[in-house]
Amino acid sequence: MKKHYLILLMICGVLLTAGPVAAQDAVELKLAHFIPSTHIQHQKTFLPFAQNVEKLSGGKVKIKIYPAGTLGGAVQLPDAVKTGIADIALIFPSMTSGRFPRFSAYDLPFLFDNPQQAIQVAYDLYERWFAEDFKDYKLLWIYCTDMGQLYSVDKPILTMEDFKGMKLRSPSASMSDALKRLGANPVGMPITEMHMALAKHVIDGALTPNTVVADFKLYDQIKHITQTDFYISIMAVVMNKKKYEALSPAAKQAIDNAAGKSWGLHATGVYDDYSRETVNQLRTSGNVKIHDMAPDERKKIRNQLAGMESDWIRQNSEKGIPAREMMDAIHMALIHISEPTRLLSTSYAVFCLKKNI
Repeated sequence: MKKHYLILLMICGVLLTAGPVAAQDAVELKLAHFIPSTHIQHQKTFLPFAQNVEKLSGGKVKIKIYPAGTLGGAVQLPDAVKTGIADIALIFPSMTSGRFPRFSAYDLPFLFDNPQQAIQVAYDLYERWFAEDFKDYKLLWIYCTDMGQLYSVDKPILTMEDFKGMKLRSPSASMSDALKRLGANPVGMPITEMHMALAKHVIDGALTPNTVVADFKLYDQIKHITQTDFYISIMAVVMNKKKYEALSPAAKQAIDNAAGKSWGLHATGVYDDYSRETVNQLRTSGNVKIHDMAPDERKKIRNQLAGMESDWIRQNSEKGIPAREMMDAIHMALIHISEPTRLLSTSYAVFCLKKNI
C-alpha cells in the first residue's frame, strides 16, 4: 500500500509540474516600430511576419505589434529592444548616428544600383563585415527602402548647378554632407513635418524615396521628381538576444523560419513594387512632372561626391574599423553580383592582388 502511495505522489508531481512547463511554451512578444499602422511595411511585412510566427509555432508564439513609435521612435528603438522594453524592433541605422558604424557604408550616395543588389551584398558580407554592429542583438532580417530621388516644388533639379541655394530636406547626416557638397542647404526634419514645410516653402524640396511621398501624401505639394537613384537606406529588424535565447527550440525555429534573408528580400520587394506603382500613378495623374537626369549630369554629381567614400574610409579607420578592406569587399561583391560569370581581366586581377582578395 505504501509503495502504491509513493507512485501516486510521483504521478501527481509530474502532472503538477507539466502544467507550468506547457504554459511557459506559450509566449507573447512585443514588436515595435515607428511607422504608422497604415504604412505598407506594417501591412505587408510586419503583420504577415507575426501571423507566420504564430502559425509555424502552432499558436504558441504570438507577436503583438506596437506601431507609430508607441514604444519609442527611430532613435530610441535600438535601446528599447536592448533593454527589453520591446522584444523585437525596427532599427534605422542612419537615424542613430554612430551606433552602427559598419552599416553606415550604406549611407554613401550612388553606391548601389537597386535595392535587391544592396540587400544581397548585405547578406553576402554580413558575417565577415557587418555582424559586429549587431553583436548585442539577434538579427531577424535586413531590408532597405527603394532608391532615393530628388523632389522639388517650383523648379526641377536637372543639373548640378540647380542644387545651389536650394533648401532640401535631408534623410541623414551623410545625405546632408552630400547636399552641402552640391551647393544645396540641407534641412533635417522628421518626415511627419515635411508636408507643412513644403506647403509653407520652408523647404524647396526633398531627397527621399518615392514611397515616402506616397505614404505621407506629399504628392499634392511636389511638382517635380528627378529620378537619380541617389541613395538607399538600409534597415534591420532585431530581437533582444536574451529573450530569443530563453525561448524553446520550437519557438526559435518558428521565428527563424519566418525571418531571415528571404523575408528581408520580401520586405525590400514590397518597397520596390510600391515605388513603381507610385511613379506610375504620378505619371498618369499629370500633376507631377517626372524627369530623368541626363547621364552626363549624373556623372558630374557622382564625381563631385566621390570624396565621400574616401572620407568614410578615413573616419572609420580612425575608429579601428578595417574600413578600406570593408569597402573593397563591398565593391568586389557588387562586381560579383552584376557580372557573376566575368573572367578575370588583367586590371581586375591586379586589383585583387593589391587588395589581397
